Amino acid sequence: MDFSKKDIHTSVLKATRNSQLTIDDDFNIPDSKKDVEKIIAQNGNVTVEEITAEEGKVKVAGTVYFQVLYQTSDETGMDMEVYENEIPFEDVVNIDEVNRASQIEVRCLLEDLSAGIINSRKLEVRGLIENQISVYENSYVNCATDLENGNGIECQHTDINLSEITIQKRDVFKIREEIEIAQNKPNIKDIIWSKIALRNVETRAMEDKLAVRGEIEIFVIYKGDEERTPAQYIFSVRTLEEEIDCSGSSEDMIACVELTLGKGDISVKQDADGESRIIAVDYNVDMNIKMYEDTEVGILSDMYSPQVEIEPETEHFVYENLVMKNTALLKVTDRYKVDGEDEKILQICHIYGDVYVDDVRENETSVNVLGTIKAYMLYIPSSDNPMECMEMDIPFEHSIDTVKLSENHSVKVVPRLTQLGATMLNSQEVEVKAEVGLDIMIFETREMDVITDMTISPIDYERKAAMPGIAGYVVKKGDTIWSIARKYYATTESIKNINELEGDEIREGDRLIIVKG
Repeated sequence: MDFSKKDIHTSVLKATRNSQLTIDDDFNIPDSKKDVEKIIAQNGNVTVEEITAEEGKVKVAGTVYFQVLYQTSDETGMDMEVYENEIPFEDVVNIDEVNRASQIEVRCLLEDLSAGIINSRKLEVRGLIENQISVYENSYVNCATDLENGNGIECQHTDINLSEITIQKRDVFKIREEIEIAQNKPNIKDIIWSKIALRNVETRAMEDKLAVRGEIEIFVIYKGDEERTPAQYIFSVRTLEEEIDCSGSSEDMIACVELTLGKGDISVKQDADGESRIIAVDYNVDMNIKMYEDTEVGILSDMYSPQVEIEPETEHFVYENLVMKNTALLKVTDRYKVDGEDEKILQICHIYGDVYVDDVRENETSVNVLGTIKAYMLYIPSSDNPMECMEMDIPFEHSIDTVKLSENHSVKVVPRLTQLGATMLNSQEVEVKAEVGLDIMIFETREMDVITDMTISPIDYERKAAMPGIAGYVVKKGDTIWSIARKYYATTESIKNINELEGDEIREGDRLIIVKG
């Protein structure tokens, strides 16, 4: 007799840690740029380049790319310049549950990026990086699903549902767009500032591919080639449609993909007439890809024989099942006024920002998500300054209905800023409208002993002979037809036939006749 077996592979969440790392560095302004008079705005993004699991610790290394928009002033008047650079970082986090075989998932957030003036030729850039680290342990078993040529052996089967990890990898794809400026705008001399954002992004598993759909928001400030013209700005929204090679994926799989903007470049190209009127966008998008496949596996859970003693050999198997995946959309509205009685807004140029989850509170059948939208609005002021920036922190709270939660469940919430806009209510007040997508995943950890082999030995005939050939039995709490048949060396079919039972259901107090096999 031989077992039919199946390999089952999944992963189980072992630990989560949040680590904060401060970055702080000084930078000299290049000789080719004018002196710094005032900081207007800053923005940045962070990329993870290395994740290393060692015994008891995780190392995360990457780079912060940043831009600082500042105001200049000289004999020609006030103007704007941009300084951009990068800051490498490395964070080592002690986690007892980690070993070299652990699977590590890191979500890296850049918070509180700020720039200060040391002197007119030197800037200080500071920021806070939060690394959200999840540690997974691979769970693998080669378990018995059936018994071949097992005549005379009673077999019990059980179906288990689990979410198998079929694909887990990091990848990159390129965003390449070209924007031709309108005819009423001057040719481009220099690009001063740019901000790229992904909005309304959705991912879907396909046959050997990953579909990515959404929008790309592109904002650019540039200097015209005509003297004494004010800075020009352009805002464009482009459709994002990509199909990424992903060998082994299928339409039935559940794609869990986190996308972040990586390193990029904004440059100027000439049009067909040889004039500098095209803005070229070339950016990396980093992807953390995880694909699950819901699988129902029929396994062999127990066996016995009236003729021989069978001792199943088992292995303890811990696995996870994805019990909920959903996206909640939350609309947030708030009003803000500029500082200062004399300050007025002449025109809104652009609003950008990101969303952060501050806390996830688990209740019995719901989770409360508390977070903040950090928004920055560039506008043309009534003063002589070329541009100003209003910083806004917009809090939100949202409740999401879930399955009934227990200590065996783990909840993961990933926020996305799907829409962000600002409207002038008057010369000093704006209304900010945003839409936040909250992607929620809930896993349930389960465990059981699965059969991997068996030991066969001669039956204890004295024990069997001592049992009555026919007996009356009163069903006790927790009894099943299987457990009774196993105890009396009978078969489940004989018990059902003798007692005229149509199915396997019995209740406490039922009276059965048992005939020994």
